Amino acid sequence: MADVGPIIPYYLRTIRTIDLSTGNVLGVNYIYGLLSTITFIFLVSLAFLIIKARPKNPENRFMFVLLLAEAYRVISNWYNAYPFQGSEGFVEWISYYRVGWYFCSIMCIMMYISTVSFYPPKKLEFMAQPRIRNNLWWFLPLLAGIIITALVSANGIVGTVGGAYYVECEEGSEGGPARIISYADSEPIAASCGDADETSYVPYSFFIPGSSTIGKILLISPVFSAIIAMLFMRAGWKRFNEEPGRENEAIEARSLFLGFAGKAIIKGTMVFCIVFMAIRFGDFNLADVTTIIDTEGEGVVFMYLLLFYGFLFSILLTGMLEGFMFTYAILKNEILGIDEQLRRTFSTALFATAGGIALVITSELIESVIPGGGLMAGFVVGVPLVVLRKPIFGAIQNFSSVLMPEAFTAAEKSYLEAYEIAMEDKIITSEERKFLVLQAKTLGLDQARIEHLEQWYDGQLLEEEE
Repeated sequence: MADVGPIIPYYLRTIRTIDLSTGNVLGVNYIYGLLSTITFIFLVSLAFLIIKARPKNPENRFMFVLLLAEAYRVISNWYNAYPFQGSEGFVEWISYYRVGWYFCSIMCIMMYISTVSFYPPKKLEFMAQPRIRNNLWWFLPLLAGIIITALVSANGIVGTVGGAYYVECEEGSEGGPARIISYADSEPIAASCGDADETSYVPYSFFIPGSSTIGKILLISPVFSAIIAMLFMRAGWKRFNEEPGRENEAIEARSLFLGFAGKAIIKGTMVFCIVFMAIRFGDFNLADVTTIIDTEGEGVVFMYLLLFYGFLFSILLTGMLEGFMFTYAILKNEILGIDEQLRRTFSTALFATAGGIALVITSELIESVIPGGGLMAGFVVGVPLVVLRKPIFGAIQNFSSVLMPEAFTAAEKSYLEAYEIAMEDKIITSEERKFLVLQAKTLGLDQARIEHLEQWYDGQLLEEEE
């Protein structure tokens, strides 16, 4: 790795010195790198869970490929999760990786819209033909591969996805120019090692991905395809709701609608900000930070970096939301208790994310008033989160239940039917309990799941009585 000293103190130092107004954002890169790695592992796990459930089902194959593509996209900044030693060869490999990233973007653009094959409105019923829906999972990646190959062949890697750079400031280089390694014919950039008295930030190193016109288009296009997919899923949801016997498909279409709606709203907002940045500054990447500080001042660079990282974190958030909603749609009736596990995991992730965002915002606000006030920010945010943890987490769990309602497998439905019969007089006799135990054993339900099902049913009875 680059000569930054012991790795743990280095991470702590860069996180402690985060300051968006001066462009000190290495710590944000490392936080993002950690979160993107966790999100990547989670999405890959969900993808394999889906394909394992029904490996020959075209819908499972489709969602498997889509979630793998999303997993590749969320780990876009992996090279800044660790201070790797920069070299021309390493920068070249980063450029190849970025070609793969845009390949996945093209694939996602087409796959979002193609979900209509599995939940079609009446006007698009032809998309549900077996010869179409059964081959989407392999045909769309093939088509995306042809498109990205054609773009790279015609424009080169830099012309297609933008340049790539390695920036390093060694110990004692404060106030001087940074060492820069560029990929191939990337446009030259300038970078400095901060002010001469800025000894707390040096040494450091990081990689900068550039951008291109084609790259910008491919970066924002998935949002528009998500909007189209959202409208398709809304129409499919409405159709299945109106047709008797298709309630399960309606729930699945609703889940996909919510996944796409989250992407359209959250990432759409950030894309609008990115477009504003492109109009205002002509580009959007970390290579511009030094120039913007010199020409626009610290107030502008703060907003620039807030929007830049807001866009990056929106990729993680929407990718995670898609993973939850799509997995719920496909597996809610296939795996025992998967809906409960997804709700619990989603609630925990949302709670942790909200706490992290609150900590960063509070830290920045306090730092602007009291230098070195990070510890105070931890106290201001941490104490309320600990004291109010249960009501906050309860509210998040209620929200999760709205997104992913209780769903049951065939075995669970059979047990609930038996329990409903036994509960006609609202009393479970010893003979009825023996019958239920035998039924649960036959259906392969454990005690924890039985208790959950009975509590859910009892809760439904109470709601009806009220």
